[in-house]
Amino acid sequence: MGMTKMLSSSVRQAREADPTLLRLKLIGQMEARTLTGESVLPVGGKTRALLAILALSDRKPVLRSRLAELLWSRRPEDMARASLRQEIHRLLDALSPLGVEIIDVQRHSLMLKPALTSVDAERILTASVRTIDSIPAPEEVLLGELSGIDVALDEWLSQQRARLSHHLLGLYEGCLRELTDPEQVDDVTDRLLKVDPLNEAAWRAKIQSALRRGEQARAVLLAEQAVRAFGQEEGHVAGPVTQALISSVLKAAGLEPSIGAAGIAELDSASALFSGTDDTLAVPAGAQRTDPMLALPLHLSQIAAGQSRKISLLVLSPFSADGLKDAELKCATSLSDQFELLFVHVDTFDIVAKPEGFVPDPANPLASYRGLGADYVVTGAVRAGASDNAFRLILKVLDVRAGGFIVWGTYYDLPDLDPMSVSNGLIGPATAMQWGLLLAEARRTANRADSELSALGKATRVFMLLLKRDNALFPRISQLLDAAGLEDPREGTVAVMQVLYCLIRYENDWSAAGTALLARGIEFARLLVNLKPDAPGMAILLSTLLMHDPASVPLARSIMRMCEKSMAGASGAHNMHDVLLCRVLLHVLDGNLAEAAAVAGKLRHNPYHSPFSTLIRPFFMMFMMLGGERQDVIEMGRLMAGLHPNYSSTLVYYLAALVLEGESAEEIQQVRQHLHRLVPDLTIEKILSRFPYLSASKKAELRQAFSSTGLL
Repeated sequence: MGMTKMLSSSVRQAREADPTLLRLKLIGQMEARTLTGESVLPVGGKTRALLAILALSDRKPVLRSRLAELLWSRRPEDMARASLRQEIHRLLDALSPLGVEIIDVQRHSLMLKPALTSVDAERILTASVRTIDSIPAPEEVLLGELSGIDVALDEWLSQQRARLSHHLLGLYEGCLRELTDPEQVDDVTDRLLKVDPLNEAAWRAKIQSALRRGEQARAVLLAEQAVRAFGQEEGHVAGPVTQALISSVLKAAGLEPSIGAAGIAELDSASALFSGTDDTLAVPAGAQRTDPMLALPLHLSQIAAGQSRKISLLVLSPFSADGLKDAELKCATSLSDQFELLFVHVDTFDIVAKPEGFVPDPANPLASYRGLGADYVVTGAVRAGASDNAFRLILKVLDVRAGGFIVWGTYYDLPDLDPMSVSNGLIGPATAMQWGLLLAEARRTANRADSELSALGKATRVFMLLLKRDNALFPRISQLLDAAGLEDPREGTVAVMQVLYCLIRYENDWSAAGTALLARGIEFARLLVNLKPDAPGMAILLSTLLMHDPASVPLARSIMRMCEKSMAGASGAHNMHDVLLCRVLLHVLDGNLAEAAAVAGKLRHNPYHSPFSTLIRPFFMMFMMLGGERQDVIEMGRLMAGLHPNYSSTLVYYLAALVLEGESAEEIQQVRQHLHRLVPDLTIEKILSRFPYLSASKKAELRQAFSSTGLL
């Protein structure tokens, strides 16, 4: 069904379901109707203008002085205020049939009560890409009948009309970056061209959509229409991207392009952008930035083929530091630069550089940041900590596209002001932020179908699904990863998720298929190490998989020792997340299980709220069970069994801890029965096969424990 049909149906349903007492129509002929359809529109133009101003004030109070300025700009202030009082009485009289006070009248201001009124223009101004089918496409001018009442009002009306047009342009262009259905693309471009007949994004989308459907004749017709539209506007010269597309279409049909002298010289070189299928083409200036989480719409796939499709971050520098001494202020100003550098070599993110002299719009700074191409803004503030010698860095991430909502935040207590120590200490919160943003992106696109997502979008969805800890989701996760790998084999985040999926499923799927995933996970982990040889996290993932292969345990130990040596010399490294993970694995591989349990217990507290630490918490649980911290494991097991009852690996660790601690037979039996329902064919040998790195005595201890529960 086309968007137009869906639109008419949804608008009618919205009108019928509208529970508000007063319904205002400001686009076209102004109307004011009650719930029953009775007109309560004031008679006088000034009275109508007063109602319109209140309706377009974003439901905020409007000062009486402002109202007087707009409606009687040429009168003295006292006369204007007296006239305003008369118009307020006339407006209240006109609305009296409603039976309730629709307008909140205060001594210095007036406001239209939001719960009792609805406004057609307001629905458009608050619409988003996801709700576009619930709003009508405006066919008439906003409050055209009020023009000429007062020069100040005319200027205000022009501003409101520009505001409406600007929002619609952004709304429709946002749709073009997401829609993949050709009919919906045509519907949106028709709307967009009604608002802006020279909108090049709309013309390109219409032409590309026709080409993708094989409608060459229609593409030629649209190209000719675009040329005529641009030619009718004196001084307008289409951009090189649009010129190139039109030129290639017309030349393919044997026609000579005639876009204007100013652009002819650029056509031959620019048209090469559309003449081939080389994925390495540079993105021309002016091309739209598409949502990196979504699959490219067909009409944008060629234009954006070489475009960076990463999550864009803008670090607001310098971080603020209030009330601190000069030394601390100097350290604080350098923190933002150091924090930026931690993201530079992370493939999933782009760091947006602020132009020299850039100053955001004080009235709407988020729009300024979005104009730079930022998806998220990172802010930081250094404050005094708990003691006189301690300082705390507070980090927040704001989603620019969602109005500046905070999607992630944490704090980091600076160990000292040594630059290297501070820099290394930032790795923990920066890594947690990276995982937090992947989860935030997955949640943002949660209502999208799997098929609508890009390779990166699919990878973030896999991360969100893995966090659910539900074995029933493994087949879907596998399909997502296979599809993402085919779409973009170069996407490093997909490879990371492949490794995590293989490792987690191997620990929870006791079948032959689950066991076979170990080799696949090792293959992907080796690929990651080759891609990022300087990233210790990749080596840790590889060693975690290798230690489950009996023949590769010595290799895993060697990799971890080299990894620890490379990180151990850094200032402040003793508390780095990767260093602690490395030490846990080394302790386990060396048989120092008590030491491994102690470090794992420290790691599980997750001070920076990292979703990755939450994901691998069952591994901490396993190491703590092996190292004797069994009471903590039992507490974690009870929580995990309640929150994630289908996660079999945690039940195994929980059961072992219960038996080894001599807990109640009733609880042991309940866990054993629950585990049997999940994995009826689970045996002691299958469990012990997941621990090839343990000593013979430790395996014997576990065998005895599981045997006492009735496992065979």
